[in-house]
Amino acid sequence: MSNDRRMELPTTPLMGVLSHALRGAIVPTPGKLLYVADYSSIEARVVMWLAGEQHALDLFRTGADIYLDMAGDIYGRVCTKADTRERGMGKIAILGLGYQMGWSKFQSQCADAGAVIDDEFAQQVVRAYRSKYAKIQQMWWDTEAAAIAAVLRGRNHHSAPHNHGAYHVEWTLDGRFLRCVLPSGRSLAYPDPRIEKRQTPWGESKNALTYMGVNSYTRKWTRQAAYGGLLVENITQAVARDIMAEAMVRCERDGRYLPVLTVHDELVCEGSPRGSVKVFERLVAASPAWADGLPIACEGWKGTRYHK
Repeated sequence: MSNDRRMELPTTPLMGVLSHALRGAIVPTPGKLLYVADYSSIEARVVMWLAGEQHALDLFRTGADIYLDMAGDIYGRVCTKADTRERGMGKIAILGLGYQMGWSKFQSQCADAGAVIDDEFAQQVVRAYRSKYAKIQQMWWDTEAAAIAAVLRGRNHHSAPHNHGAYHVEWTLDGRFLRCVLPSGRSLAYPDPRIEKRQTPWGESKNALTYMGVNSYTRKWTRQAAYGGLLVENITQAVARDIMAEAMVRCERDGRYLPVLTVHDELVCEGSPRGSVKVFERLVAASPAWADGLPIACEGWKGTRYHK
């Protein structure tokens, strides 16, 4: 350039800029609008429902702030909306600790979110969550034990977790697959399950479930080790997906809002400009017959371009 002038480059990461720009390229058919609904804390709601954590479910049902409620246990005092830092820590705990995450990983997750905490406080938060939601912690152990029992006892053995199926799933060995039958009737399949002795981080030798799967780092087909929290994560995310899948079918059958896209926990449909966001939200948040007692909520909007 003349006069040695240099172009200033944006400081925002390039992929983030491109991703944001691409969303706006998604537009409806001429004469239609996009109707978008985002499920509210769907994984947290599902894992609480699976475990039977009625206190949390009641908070969701009444619209109370579960993040502030968790913050109160972490900090040992009543927290309000003015306590934004404390609420933020409660949110990270509720959304991150349902799958057996340890304190060091939680500390890293907080750092990624811009909240730097020391070792002692990270351990304190994990203890507070597991104490408050002890049924979730028990679900980790019971789910792992039920999966192992299904493999050890042989073909066509049905095994619910120890508290008599309160976790809404059953485990069965079906040929070369260990199957977890979900509340919807769909099943998760773990190929070539095997029970092996493994050393725990604290030096104990115990039975562990392993199965064949794709390594998330190498992308190779290898033997994977499972543990209670991972199995609960699989179940929770599968149930959340089943809820969205039924909502898609429900919207299509209704005829006014036709599904065109899903993005994580968002459902995107096309509909008439005369349509109602409230009606669309009710269609998306309707509870399936198999999910009795699970409080589902979503927030919707309509517009001419997709955005976050």
